[in-house]
Amino acid sequence: MSIILMLTASACFATMAAMIKGIGSSLPIPEIILFRSVLPLPFFLGTLAFRKKRLIVTAWKTLILRSLFGFLAMSGFYYALAHIPLAESVFLGRTQPLILALLAPWVIGEKPSHGVWAAIGAGLLGIVLIMEPSFGWTPAAWASIVGASASAMAHLLVRKLNRTDDPATIVTNFFVITALLSAAWTGPSFVMPEGNQWLLLLGVAVFSTFGQYLMTLAYRLDNAPVVAAASYASIMFSILYGYLFWQEIPPASAWAGGALIIAGSFILIRSRT
Repeated sequence: MSIILMLTASACFATMAAMIKGIGSSLPIPEIILFRSVLPLPFFLGTLAFRKKRLIVTAWKTLILRSLFGFLAMSGFYYALAHIPLAESVFLGRTQPLILALLAPWVIGEKPSHGVWAAIGAGLLGIVLIMEPSFGWTPAAWASIVGASASAMAHLLVRKLNRTDDPATIVTNFFVITALLSAAWTGPSFVMPEGNQWLLLLGVAVFSTFGQYLMTLAYRLDNAPVVAAASYASIMFSILYGYLFWQEIPPASAWAGGALIIAGSFILIRSRT
């Protein structure tokens, strides 16, 4: 059951990414983040009220840091989606667990094993294979790497927050802060969405929230390595979307780089078993 839940969650995340790419540059990135943060808030506030949980986290300083890194992660990922092919963007985004393993010794004191170092090396080589022949290290490709790095830091900080606060409270507070940050950044450059843009923004919020919920259920029902392995189905969904809607076919170098990143991630998963 957990595998089915994670596969469905992966499809949701890939659909969300395709919708963000569909919006492209027609709306400012902070505005997309604003709607992404505001639209799910009623659901999470209702969840907190129903479960009678705290509205504000205890470790608020850690939450602010988590929110800043999360905001940077979304900004980098959304920018990359608008400017480079969907599959390559997702491949680069999948370096997040490898970067997380690289940062863990300094952030939460976890010492990597030899297998983890091998996984990190494979992932870094995969990045080079994807970026060098395909993009020449363009700003969009760098944005994807920066986004993955910021996401890794955000996940490490979430692990710290989970020691003191409920996950629903953490997510709700995160959405409130990112909504405020994106609103301040958007400011006078706000563009009123029209027609299909509203549907795409609503889809981004719905699919990301639903995917997050299904992923949480999957991790509760089975071992983390099994569920994490199933999450890589999002790459296949992204390749399919890229081909169907934008006629994108990753070059051989991107396939090779993506395979190394996936291989490194599976080495990492195995080391956690």
